[in-house]
Parts: sequence; C-alpha cells; structure tokens
Amino acid sequence: MNVLFISNLYPPNVVGGYERLCFDMASAFAARNHRVSVLTSNYGGRVEDYSGQDVERSLRLLADERDIYRSFSASGVERKEINAHNATVLERKLAEVRPDVLFVWNLFFFDRSLLQAIQSAGCRTVFLLTDNWFILFLKPEFWYRYFTREVLSSHSRTSAIRAVFSRLLSCIHTRNLSINCHAIFPSRFMHELYVRAGFRFQESVVIPHGVRLARHREGAYRDRMYPVENGRLRLLFAGRVVEMKGVHTILEAFPEITRGLPKTEVRLTVLGDSQDRQYVERLEGMIRLLDLGGGVEFLPPIPESDLFCLFQSHDIFLFPSLYEPFSLTLIHAMASGIPVVASDVGGNKEIVFPGRTGLLFSRGEPRSLARAVLNLAGDPNLSRTVAVGARKMALEFTFQAMVQKVEAYLSET
Repeated sequence: MNVLFISNLYPPNVVGGYERLCFDMASAFAARNHRVSVLTSNYGGRVEDYSGQDVERSLRLLADERDIYRSFSASGVERKEINAHNATVLERKLAEVRPDVLFVWNLFFFDRSLLQAIQSAGCRTVFLLTDNWFILFLKPEFWYRYFTREVLSSHSRTSAIRAVFSRLLSCIHTRNLSINCHAIFPSRFMHELYVRAGFRFQESVVIPHGVRLARHREGAYRDRMYPVENGRLRLLFAGRVVEMKGVHTILEAFPEITRGLPKTEVRLTVLGDSQDRQYVERLEGMIRLLDLGGGVEFLPPIPESDLFCLFQSHDIFLFPSLYEPFSLTLIHAMASGIPVVASDVGGNKEIVFPGRTGLLFSRGEPRSLARAVLNLAGDPNLSRTVAVGARKMALEFTFQAMVQKVEAYLSET
C-alpha cells in the first residue's frame, strides 16, 4: 500500500502517546514494505529522518511556540494565513504522493478547515480516533457537556443523577453527523462515545492498541506476595502530569492511605511529562497543604525500555484518570506484573477486571482509591493473584497484533 500519515506532532517532537504510536505504526508499515509518507507540523523545531519514511514537517500548528498548553494568541488574519498554508500543503502533498489511503491521526491544534480539506481529499480516508479531537472539531458543545458533567463531576448521588439526565438529553438533542470516511477506535468506550455524540462513519471498527512486550526471565518478575522494601509501600504513577490523568486524586487519598498503614512509610513516585506548569504548581500546593513533603517525588519521563525495571521497583501502580480512551502505559504495567489500581472509566474497564487483573476505584474519589490501595497492601494473596492475571491479560494486547489488524483493515477499505 501507499499510505500517507497525517499527524499534528511526530517524533522527535512529542507530547504524549498519540504521536509516538503514530511513529511506531508508520515504522512497522515501512518494515512491511509499504510506501510510507508522513505529513506533520514544524512544531518543536527538531528534525530527524527515519528509514523507509518520507517525513515532511511543513504544517503549522495553532499553538504557542513556548508552551503547547498555553492559549494561542494570534490575530484573525494570522490564523487565516496559517489555515490557508496548511490546506495548500495538504493539497500539494496529496498530488505528490497520490496515496491509496490517507491515514489521519491527531489533529489537535489545527483548524477545522484542515479537516474539511482532508474530507475532500478524493482518496480513501481512515481516522484513528484514539482521542476526542474529532468531537471537539465538529461537536464542541457535546464535548463541553460531557466533560463538565461527567468527566469533572464527583460521584456523589446528586451528580450521578445529573449525569444520567445529561446523557439522556445529549441523546435527544444530538444531531447525527454522517462522515464519509472510515474510523478505527481503540476501545468500545471510544466507539460508544462517538456514537453518543452523533457521529456516523461510513464504516468503523474497534482495534485495541498494543505494546511491544519484551521477554524477561521468570525470575525478573517480582513476587507480589512481598513488598519491595520491608516497612515501606512504594506507589507509582506514570503518564502525562495533566488534570485528566488525575494525579490530584492520589494526593487527596494519601492521608487516608498513611492512616491505614500506621507502621508503614508510604512513598509516591510521579513520573512523566510535566510541561503543564499550571497543574504541576497546583499539585505542589496540595503537597504543601497536606504536608506530604518527602513522601512524593517527581521524575521526568524515561525510555519505554526502562519501564519494566521501574515497575519492579514499586509495589502498586496507580492509574487515576478522569477520562481514558485506552492506555498503553496501563498495558505495560500489567505486563510487568505490578498490581494495578485504576479508575473505573473508559478503556480501563475493558482490561482491568476487579480481583482478577487489578482493582478499580470510583473516578475522582480519593476514599475509593485509598480503600483499593489498602486492600492490596493488606492482602498479599490478592496482590499476587491480580499480578499474575494482569500478565496473562496483557498478552492479548501486543503491538504486532495491532499492526496486523490495522494493516488488514486498511487493505479492505
């Protein structure tokens, strides 16, 4: 196949897992002798060539050059010039490459005019909808209602009732929007969310994301019947340090966890991209307010190849997302055999089964999170059971399986 990938960011310029996964998929397609072209932005300024890939970095993002999380400030004329530039670049690239398939990834920080140009490309177009960006482009009012009433709401009885009525109203008032393109979703949750938003694609399919699972000798996996260090409980969060990942819920749960383990020193490692300074400063303020001090350590991201050792050096992996389509980090953690405590949202519920592959807690509820942690810390048999079950479950979500399914689907469309 002749495939043209389009993505807002592309390595070595990355923010999260979306663009890394795009790169991995493009690399796998190139290794399978497909012709691979990539059209991405110049954001970040770094340039690198990759074997078997024709990468063009000439699109321009509507994003602050110093901090991608800051609001973009530009005049209407400047925005219009950027949008016209992007449409022209896409038109030229399509004429140059003449792809069999236009494979569209994340378009955050572009204008919806680029999406319109993509839909008019005149070739088969497939969207990989790992996230909500397409909803934000075409149904921002739905996303605002969903995000404020369901993602950011607490799980009190009142808010739960409000969420139910919100869901019903969104179904009643949502106008269906037919998209003459194909869509790949990473989870049933994401597919159902787009259906709720009123999107109707020409065809759609659920293909779970996968990770590369390195082989380790059995003795490399820690026996979860025993803590990493006697007298200490080592908790771990790994991911982007942004509000939707829910790190604040861990901090709110911390005092209850320590009260429940009076003879144990509880330590938390927060590892990941901390570019969202406003949120990081909020977390730092919470640490001071709760007097957590030396109990919390922030570390920068590490290479994927180092994740296994990281997981072996901690007792419990915490994944408190407020919204989660489908997490690759969670698969890595489960494959490593570290007991997992995850929020009961999105794709988490499709891989974490309570008492078998991990424990779930109520999104945004620190007491629920603390109870789950204390259950694992106080029950060595449960820790071992979920660790073994998680390792088996992770074998179903390999990167190779994902590539094969995506390749087959693109060949059919």
